[in-house]
Amino acid sequence: MIDPQQVKADSERIILEAGGRICDWLPFLDDRTPRTLDAIVGRALVLNAMLQIAFKAPTNIIKDWLDNNGVSAHLSANERTLLEKDNDELTAQETTDLYWYIESLWALLWVGNLIEDLGFDQPIQDYMASLCPALQHNEDGSKFANNMRIRSHDELFRMLDLYFRLHWWTRDGQLNGYETGDVRLDIIMERRKALEWVLDDSCDWDNVELST
Repeated sequence: MIDPQQVKADSERIILEAGGRICDWLPFLDDRTPRTLDAIVGRALVLNAMLQIAFKAPTNIIKDWLDNNGVSAHLSANERTLLEKDNDELTAQETTDLYWYIESLWALLWVGNLIEDLGFDQPIQDYMASLCPALQHNEDGSKFANNMRIRSHDELFRMLDLYFRLHWWTRDGQLNGYETGDVRLDIIMERRKALEWVLDDSCDWDNVELST
């Protein structure tokens, strides 16, 4: 049985030990229904594929890969719209948003036990690409899917709670003009989005609630 009050206290201790700040009145997180392994694998494959567009992969090639590998059902409404565009029709903001998928994907690799740690002050490691299907070689997602093993519910809940409170700290630093070192708001926010989505099967990827 998860004790949200104890989880909150543990997260606050970790943040304080890292030199961060906490907010006493931030609420406990509710325990929700997590996604299935199939849904998590599908979302991770979508993120990996859509990320390639930010690295100049043609949208039609990505769309074909998603269709041919049975992953299209996991696309969000916004992603479907983007795939109807040619690369030169994408706005700078759309391309930037796709680039940030890299952080959400990193979080899902942790969720699926493909990486050991989701250190909040650590960047993505160079070996990340080797864990995901190589679309440039038309590699399918079967090996990736077979290697995914969802972490325990307790682990997932604790990590989400920590990133929820880290989000407050980094946002507060931005609003009040103080540094948070290697703990960056943009990274924390994108990883938290993936964790929120994993632990709430009722939310939509395009509209994950990220309030603090």
